[in-house]
Amino acid sequence: MLALFAASGVERSEAQPPVLRTSVPQADAPVSPVWVENPGALSHFHRALEALRRDRTRTVRVLHFGDSNVAADLWTHVARETLQQRFGSGGSGYLLPRGHGSWHRGPVRVRAEGRWLSRRRGFARDFGPNDGLWGLAGVGVEPEAAGARVRLDVPEGRGTRRLELHGLGRAALGRLAVKIDDGDWQVVDLRSPSARLVLRRWTLDARPHVVTVRHAGGRPRLLGLVVEEESGVVYDVLGINGHRASAILHWDEGLLRAQLRERQPDLVVLSYGGNEALDPNLPLDTYAAQTREAVERIRGLAPEASCLLVGPLATYPTYADRMSAVTAIQRSLAPGLGCAFWDSSQTSGGPGTLRRWGRYPGMVSGDHLHLGPQGYERVGREFTEALLRGL
Repeated sequence: MLALFAASGVERSEAQPPVLRTSVPQADAPVSPVWVENPGALSHFHRALEALRRDRTRTVRVLHFGDSNVAADLWTHVARETLQQRFGSGGSGYLLPRGHGSWHRGPVRVRAEGRWLSRRRGFARDFGPNDGLWGLAGVGVEPEAAGARVRLDVPEGRGTRRLELHGLGRAALGRLAVKIDDGDWQVVDLRSPSARLVLRRWTLDARPHVVTVRHAGGRPRLLGLVVEEESGVVYDVLGINGHRASAILHWDEGLLRAQLRERQPDLVVLSYGGNEALDPNLPLDTYAAQTREAVERIRGLAPEASCLLVGPLATYPTYADRMSAVTAIQRSLAPGLGCAFWDSSQTSGGPGTLRRWGRYPGMVSGDHLHLGPQGYERVGREFTEALLRGL
């Protein structure tokens, strides 16, 4: 199966990401086509898509890790929709409540009710114990008080679907309760002699459903929820504001291995590099070593998946030198790690060229570090076209 690694993004705050408005006319900004380098590294992913084209009962999964540019689920939303329209929709995939992980824009809507705490270690902000038990997305959530709930609004589907709850098993008391529509509450006990993944599954029919997960005692840690069709393309968006590739080195390896085994990715994307480029106190040789180790870890835990590194998005000229250096490091690392490479900065002309897009409405955000809705949409189009070239 295929694993996609994209390295892009900058994080200075926990600001809410821009809203994708597909009705806004496309800005007439100059956008350059950018092809994937070392495309042979995507062969497993391409074979999986071809197999799905022939046999629509199959599932192809993409896992896209990254920072705020991924967490906003704007250009990844374009990639998800394009892949699902072309090869069949596999549903929303791995989910967390908004504000605690990616701002998922797929068909299932998930939101937290009451008070939930993020449990992760990041760079823009740190939350919770540094135990590394954060799971696949690098962040888990815990209810702060009784009454805390997570609600999933699941729209009508093509047929039966899988619902999964991924929780952290540990010695401490922790219980969650799950209710589907007006059914009975089903208690999930997360107590375990040692830290491990606790996975529970249910089947949903094709009708719309409301799924509620509530605190039922102790201090449970919810790692994620999954809603999937029985076949098609699933695109897991695993972005966290302020994150860097080196964060992966602090995630518990056993827990990450268990969840990757369950997700069985065909493509893993790592979208990091922008935050590292903005940190003048991070030596570039340290960045190179940390990135290599992070990619090697994911590659070792998902060896069958294809791998794609994506260089950071362009910036204004102030940060051009560091961005260029980070991009060069990723480009040089990719072949030796068995990964393809896509230089996202070249969509606007290369590192330091983002000012070219700043003259066009919706292309660049007001912080001059992130893109606007139209900018993300254009990058998403170029990314997907490059990803599928030759199919």
